[in-house]
Formats: sequence, structure tokens, C-alpha cells
Amino acid sequence: MKSNQQNKPAIIYQSLYLSNLLVVPLVSFMLLVFYLYKDKQDKQDKPLSNYNRIHLIRSIQISALAGLMLGIAPIFYIFFSGEFGSSVMITIFYFVTLHAGFVLVGMLNLARAMSKKLPLF
Repeated sequence: MKSNQQNKPAIIYQSLYLSNLLVVPLVSFMLLVFYLYKDKQDKQDKPLSNYNRIHLIRSIQISALAGLMLGIAPIFYIFFSGEFGSSVMITIFYFVTLHAGFVLVGMLNLARAMSKKLPLF
């Protein structure tokens, strides 16, 4: 890639993934889905490069995985556990640890987008 303008969408997509985890969860995810919908509509006129499309799709995939693993899985564990007190403690530990892991993956992919490389995860 020759210019910084070509990888700017990839940086935006990875930044939206991080803001989905850290700032405004649902709004950022909806923006990512909007960009995917916009990409599907603009395929004939001005399509995204494959590099930017890969960053967009990976951001949506990891956001959906994070939503399932951070939102749905702890609720099931709390409700179907025998002891409420210990299950809440384990769920909080699970949430904090997994959330930190997803943020680190997002920072790694953002750094890769800035250096014009494909995402790892």
C-alpha cells in the first residue's frame, strides 16, 4: 500500500472494535454492521480493497464472539450453578480476564492495521 488513505478504513474498523469493548458497546457494533452493509451496497461503484474488507469482517466476527463470551456465557453460569456466591465470584474473574484478553487482541489488530498488515485474529 502506498498511501495512508488506503489503510484508513482498516484503522477505523479496528478502532470501532475497541470502542465496542471499552466505550459504547452496542453503538460501535451497529456502526461495524452498517459499514458491512454499505460495503455490500457499494460493491459495483467503489468497493473496499480486500485488505480493508478482511479487517472489517474480522472486527465484526471478534465483536460477536466477545458479545457471546462476555455477555451470554456468564449469565448461564450464574443461573445454572449450584452455589450463587461462588459462581458470581468466578464469573467476575472470568469476565475481567476475558475482557482484558479481547482488548489486547484489539490493540494488536489496531497496531497491525496501522502498519498495513492483516489482522491475526
